[in-house]
Amino acid sequence: MALPARVFWKLENLAVRWGCSPGDIVGWATEGIIEIVTSIGKVQCSGTEPQVGLVVVCAEDVMPLFRGNRSDPKACLIWRIRPQGTDTWKIITDPAQGVTIELDDLLVTAKTAQRFEDEYDPLHRVHVSPGRSSRHDWEGMLQALMIRLFEHGLPESQTDFVAEGQEWFVANAKDGSVPDESQIRRKLSPIWRALKKPQ
Repeated sequence: MALPARVFWKLENLAVRWGCSPGDIVGWATEGIIEIVTSIGKVQCSGTEPQVGLVVVCAEDVMPLFRGNRSDPKACLIWRIRPQGTDTWKIITDPAQGVTIELDDLLVTAKTAQRFEDEYDPLHRVHVSPGRSSRHDWEGMLQALMIRLFEHGLPESQTDFVAEGQEWFVANAKDGSVPDESQIRRKLSPIWRALKKPQ
């Protein structure tokens, strides 16, 4: 049985996925393009009931984590939070100094990340080699096929070779995205011809 779908992305992992820096995502959050969340213990906010659990973080509060000249970039204090699904920021009054947040505490929900990807398509911007970009892990597929060739030799036909490449994507694509057979054939046909060329 497959594992359940991902619920959260750590900010740093999502930045790797999108080919940007964590600071870029924080910048987009300041513009209201994306939400960054964290889980907090029980705090008191002015004029409201205590807040606890998953809340939206004010991006401006966590920007100190991304300053290159900061002597200790691992933690900062947040003093504003917003319950998900609401528009009003709440000021933390207890503890009076706010809540300490570390970089690993910053999350983006998988649903939020998916909405961002649907609108801005950042996966097509991830660079896999100079001058080339793709949402598919071609390098990983080629490495797996080279190991297969080393251990078991050539498959019987180019069709089988292409099918093995497609099977690798089905088994390993993190977002479920699999290139179509024609794309895989274009990548593998030159390799197949070179391997079958008489020496």
